[in-house]
Amino acid sequence: MILISIILALAIERLAARGKYWQISYYAKTYLARSSTVGLFRGGVKSGFGVMAWLVVPSILVAFVYHVADLVLVQLVLNTCVLLICFGCALQRARYKGYLNALTRGDNEAATLYALQMGQKRTELEQGGEWFGQTLVWVNFRHYCAVIFWFVLLGAPGAVLYALTRSLFDAIDENSEHQMINHSQRFQTMLHWLEWLPARITSFGYLIIGNFSKGTSCWLKYVLDFKVSNRSVVTSTALAAEQIEQQYIGCTYEATCMMRLVKRNILFYLVLIALLTLFGNLA
Repeated sequence: MILISIILALAIERLAARGKYWQISYYAKTYLARSSTVGLFRGGVKSGFGVMAWLVVPSILVAFVYHVADLVLVQLVLNTCVLLICFGCALQRARYKGYLNALTRGDNEAATLYALQMGQKRTELEQGGEWFGQTLVWVNFRHYCAVIFWFVLLGAPGAVLYALTRSLFDAIDENSEHQMINHSQRFQTMLHWLEWLPARITSFGYLIIGNFSKGTSCWLKYVLDFKVSNRSVVTSTALAAEQIEQQYIGCTYEATCMMRLVKRNILFYLVLIALLTLFGNLA
């Protein structure tokens, strides 16, 4: 059930499911807007516990629906739909295509703008910057690997909790006047811990499918570090494992190499999930 749901969701998301109703950001905005009309919400979110309780409500509702829907086929459809919504990265996919098109026509300025929109904080030429390929790895981790991890661990409710937290934090980060801006630090802390273990596991996959000797030293440096950002763990290990030459920075070759690495990593974990299912360790 778990493996079939993931494979179906990945296949459908690649071919379709690009509308707003398949994006977690749409439901996060709707949930926040409707909650704001309730007096209990305005009083409850003043505390950290109230915010966390509010954030968990959608996951509880999904768990209830899943419990009521006792038929295997209904649960399969529910799992697939939830995963499609939690994956939801139509905007990022469109920006990535725009980036590649800009590079193809030699418009480096447009390519840089697309890269910044994708989440690249600083370009590779700036102090403390990162390659665009590393940005791609991080985006794919947050929209696929971390979602799959929580889905495997806690089912559909786990995927919803992570995706909702991610979407709300991104909305707060992009809008300084956001309704939940006062809770930005709480969301950041929660997201850090939701991504801590998935980041280490995903990075380990890069060692298996990439340059093991180069990637291992980088992975071991971060694996038990609770202070380093999860982004650094994922992007640094991926770059070490892929070993792209300096001359290809900022080229389409860099981006496509990193995308191939990400896809191989997802396939690796699908095989791992299949083996766990086969031997009865994954219900």
